[in-house]
Amino acid sequence: MELKRGEIYYLTFPYTLDPKYPNGKPKFVLVLQEGDYFSKYNTVEIMLITSDKQYKPREKYVTDVEIEAGTTKLNSKSWVLCSQPYPIEKKLFEQPGVWCAGMLSAEKMDEIDEATYIGLCMGLQHELATEPADVESN
Repeated sequence: MELKRGEIYYLTFPYTLDPKYPNGKPKFVLVLQEGDYFSKYNTVEIMLITSDKQYKPREKYVTDVEIEAGTTKLNSKSWVLCSQPYPIEKKLFEQPGVWCAGMLSAEKMDEIDEATYIGLCMGLQHELATEPADVESN
């Protein structure tokens, strides 16, 4: 199976602490990696997608990117959670019940890249190192 960056899959996500799902929980995930370089690995980086309307207000989180309803096979407006990528085994995509819910546009993936950059504090090492020193006490 060839996974493509930007594809959304419904699969059993293995990392859950919920005792009701000892073997993993069904989730939508976004594939982040593709290409020859990553083909030699048995894992792929993904991000979780949520449609949870109780998790509000999603618009306040710059690390969450909205997927508009109707642009994929997702039933409702959803969000890619870009502050925590996960490596999962590629074989999980070959399990029964796994299906592809569409592919995000290049423009949407650009938004995800930016939110991921922010969510992982990439490029902030100088700002984070100097921030406390910049604060003056009275």
